[in-house]
Amino acid sequence: MSGDFTFELLCIDPADIVNQEAFIHALSYSKEVWNGKSPLITQDLNGQHYIKGEEGMVVTVLPVDTSKILTDLVEAAFVLRIECKYFEVVEPFRQRVLRHLRDNLKFAHIRILKDDISSEIANQLYPKINAVENLLRRYLIKFFFQRVGMNWWDVTATPKMIEKVKTRQRNRSNQFSHFINSDIEFADFDDLGLLIYKQSTGFNEPEKVLELLEHINTIEALDELKGNLQGNYTKYFKTFFRDKNFEKLWKDMSRIRNKVAHQATFFHSELVRGKELSAELIRIITEAEKHIDEIVLSLKEKQAIHQAAAEVVREEEVEAAEQQAQQDVMSGNRAPSEITPEPEPSTSDFDNRVKLAGPKILGKIKLEHKVKTYRKTAAPGYIVITEEEIIAELEEALSLNYTDYVGLKWFVTQFLANKGYAIGTTYSLINILIEQQTIILYEKESADGHPIKAIRLPGV
Repeated sequence: MSGDFTFELLCIDPADIVNQEAFIHALSYSKEVWNGKSPLITQDLNGQHYIKGEEGMVVTVLPVDTSKILTDLVEAAFVLRIECKYFEVVEPFRQRVLRHLRDNLKFAHIRILKDDISSEIANQLYPKINAVENLLRRYLIKFFFQRVGMNWWDVTATPKMIEKVKTRQRNRSNQFSHFINSDIEFADFDDLGLLIYKQSTGFNEPEKVLELLEHINTIEALDELKGNLQGNYTKYFKTFFRDKNFEKLWKDMSRIRNKVAHQATFFHSELVRGKELSAELIRIITEAEKHIDEIVLSLKEKQAIHQAAAEVVREEEVEAAEQQAQQDVMSGNRAPSEITPEPEPSTSDFDNRVKLAGPKILGKIKLEHKVKTYRKTAAPGYIVITEEEIIAELEEALSLNYTDYVGLKWFVTQFLANKGYAIGTTYSLINILIEQQTIILYEKESADGHPIKAIRLPGV
């Protein structure tokens, strides 16, 4: 690979070097830097010394005036510039010269001023990362639309993801936002991966299976667990993602992506690894997409998926409550002793109350007393609704005077969401109740003549 590659450093306070010529000679003497060879020291037209290395590499040193520095006494500082036409030559040279500067010449401070090599690596990696990211977005849209429906984002994304995306939609609106549903377009790279590897029914993680086995004491319960372990959803995500180590691969790619985004220093090994990750992830996602149509979910699987999603929301619920409590203390709206301590694990699958315990340290605030009562700590949008609460809320909605029906979307995204209930887990539980015929789903014509999905209780 050829071009014009520059690697430029600001080198401050060496151990014994006092001038430009001494620095040049100190660089040229190290055979480790030059792979056992002896570079040529020569002069330019102005009589300034510089080094000519292999394959046309040029190494120059420029002194920096340190006499006007206000807060430090710096005896010597230099700009070290390495220029070469060949990427393969200068890329490994960087690490060798940095090690020599730090370990042998004892420079106190070294800063990168220009790194065309890392920029070249980042420029090669970005299209591959972008291709993987867009491919997973495509897959997620297709999979969840076919398995959940048009409101799949609200159902599948966690409250934290939804909140983050809404903020970005407000701050980064563009022309496309007027024509398309742009939620997933604003999702983080990390969150896209999370939407895959959080798809656990509780049956495709070995540690979860062991927990379930501890509570089995009948043949019927064991047979039920076996059936769940062999369910289509479990086998699908295990076969196409978990068994192929998708989570680790995606997190490895995420670390490289973050370095690309922040223009960090790269080495050739990361370029090689990034290309390998890109190819492997594309193979995994492409193969999974071919088998989307094969999944038919059982009721047990839907219930397990709902439970897994509810646990994620509860974790975010507690985190949101603690963050709000800390903010209240900082703003003076709450005394330190009123902060909600860390909750104990819930004993009920559908329990949306959090049992309080203490003491706990949040920052520098010490909680002195224990609280033994229950208190709803969820921030708006983080409450996991129960079956009993859905029935009660639906009865209330049906009793309203201004309508003779309850639209499913309105009921979830407005009526219940305005009361603080998490949209995703509400949708998934209602769909389960519809399948169990605890709630009846039917078609209704709206006032403007459009068909909508409405819900009611049996016999109503």
